[in-house]
Amino acid sequence: MDQKIASKDIVVFCVGDEKFALTTDEVKSIEELQEIVPVPRAPECIAGLVNLRGSIMAVMDLRRRLGVTETHAGRDTVILVIEHGDDSVGLIVDRVESVDQVPFDVKPVPPQVAASAVGRFYRSVLETTEQKITVINKDNLFTLEERP
Repeated sequence: MDQKIASKDIVVFCVGDEKFALTTDEVKSIEELQEIVPVPRAPECIAGLVNLRGSIMAVMDLRRRLGVTETHAGRDTVILVIEHGDDSVGLIVDRVESVDQVPFDVKPVPPQVAASAVGRFYRSVLETTEQKITVINKDNLFTLEERP
């Protein structure tokens, strides 16, 4: 069943050539990319640790997590700081496109996509007048068991 919503505040960001979103309620801040200290034997998607205003925070490379062709960090690459449980964690994204109140329709993720290896990372699809944007299920990003 489709859910009609008049508008919602969202952060639209790019990972590779794909557009994704989180609500502004889920994003604590948008930070410049900084030096990341690797963590030995961490899962491949974990880029490492950063020191953000005196707090140590784990950072996930969303390109690796979503299986997007890896690119080198550019000048627009940023870290989205989100909450996971009681901790703040960072997501490396290629760029933030907009922070807007956007009218949209919420559509379910198609079953063929939901059943894929990365389908659990998607919550829904936003259909605006110009585009379709995949909404990330931030809680499932941090489950480390993998699907075949």
